Amino acid sequence: MPKADVLLIESGRANAPSFAPALERKGYEVQVHHKLEKAVSSAKKTPPDLLVLDAASMKTSGTRMCRKARAELDGVPIILVSPEETKPDPGSGANLTLVHPFTPRKLLNRVERMLPGDDRFTLEAGPIKLNIAKGRVRCLKKETRLTPKLTKLLEVFLRNPGRLMMRKTLIRKVWQTDYTGDTRTLDVHMSWLRQAIEANPSRPKYFKTIRGMGYRLDLPQDK
Repeated sequence: MPKADVLLIESGRANAPSFAPALERKGYEVQVHHKLEKAVSSAKKTPPDLLVLDAASMKTSGTRMCRKARAELDGVPIILVSPEETKPDPGSGANLTLVHPFTPRKLLNRVERMLPGDDRFTLEAGPIKLNIAKGRVRCLKKETRLTPKLTKLLEVFLRNPGRLMMRKTLIRKVWQTDYTGDTRTLDVHMSWLRQAIEANPSRPKYFKTIRGMGYRLDLPQDK
């Protein structure tokens, strides 16, 4: 089973305490950043399962930083770690705020609770298995991490195998808009989806283009 990816933003000071060792001992893949902008840029390319913003190590409440992170990383759970005597701000955008003092064990417990279990959030059709919560797809013994939009796009197909999905329907379900004047974004995402799943993306076996209409997920028939 793949490990959960945790993005940790903390102080870059040499003497600042870090939660990274405790998270790594628990088995999480931890990516550490000291600047919010670089962390957000990295997370947009490869969304983490959870973000821990250790504002206490930076000697700030972290409210403004958390709001910026939430605006950029919609859908990623955020744990905000604030200094002692800080009053949690409901408008910070954090899913949970931990105020010092507390033990690393408490943080680990909260992280574990905020990471959804695999089975409840898994869709499977034919050889394709998607973990919606973690944005991971497994097919043909290959496992790939998907962006939130690709995860949603694949979810739509897995819930409608063998059914022609019109372009306007896909755009409405994934991008929440009825504008269909430019569907290149959809075509690009379909190309990325094929690269993640198909053995030969240039000759797709599963995701078929229905010219002038849309796309269809074809699955092998049970014999």
